[in-house]
Amino acid sequence: MSTAKASFSHRGLTSLLGAAGLVVMGISGLVAYLMPQGRIAYWNDWYFWGLTKTQWGNIHIISSILFLVAMDFHLYFNWKPFISYLKGKAAQMKGHKRELWIALAALVLVVAAGIRPFPPLSWLVDLNTYLKNYWVSTPAHEPPFGHAEELTLQVFCKKVGIPAAPAMALLKQKGWQGVSPQARVIDIARLNRTAPMALYALIKPLEKAVEAAAPAGHAYTTQEVEERFAGTGIGNKTLAEVAQAAGQAPATVAARLKAAGLTMKADQTLKAAAQSNGLASPLEMLKAMLVEGYRPQR
Repeated sequence: MSTAKASFSHRGLTSLLGAAGLVVMGISGLVAYLMPQGRIAYWNDWYFWGLTKTQWGNIHIISSILFLVAMDFHLYFNWKPFISYLKGKAAQMKGHKRELWIALAALVLVVAAGIRPFPPLSWLVDLNTYLKNYWVSTPAHEPPFGHAEELTLQVFCKKVGIPAAPAMALLKQKGWQGVSPQARVIDIARLNRTAPMALYALIKPLEKAVEAAAPAGHAYTTQEVEERFAGTGIGNKTLAEVAQAAGQAPATVAARLKAAGLTMKADQTLKAAAQSNGLASPLEMLKAMLVEGYRPQR
């Protein structure tokens, strides 16, 4: 007894593709909600289920496009039933105007909360921030500056004040492969099956004390602060370390902070202090520490 071969169903294909895209989009979206911030993920060479942050982002984008395209074709193949359905629902909704307005209000609230978060929807944003910060358990998990892993070893060493030659010698002594001045930090780390953070931790003891840009007690301007310290990893230093790097007395720096209405604990990094004081960036905190009478932007 034979059965007729079922004809190919375009509607079935678009439905399955849409469902597949929705599932993958949901999973990748959940991972994106949980994953660390970019600078942390790249510095620690973060993986989840064998995939990097960039790969998860690519999956989310592609699956979202797949879902949208599948839904467009699904709508095309089912246009007449869709219009009939809408007409039927429109007739039904005449007796459900309150439900319609409540649904529209909920939609407006969701969009508004995304633009300017407010409770209780802002709790989802706060939870997202908490989960992303969870990955930073020690200052070592923070890169000295943005995209540090993308620099060549020579440029990276120059940025953080480490002599390149001794750093390369130390890495080779420890058995690291692919060490060269022009190799990127991330490439060297991956070749040796570790993270850029581990490379920096190994050569960090070679870091030279940052020499003051001016004589001790020098009166800085905001422009001097930006030119001297931007992109040097100063955000990972404590109050005493910042004072030493800038050639200032810790008591003087602390007094300027107090005058600006700011607080900073002795063991707190400049970056953490800027966040706790609601400042736009660590540089704003630094300007308040070094520039007499400066009032930072919040």
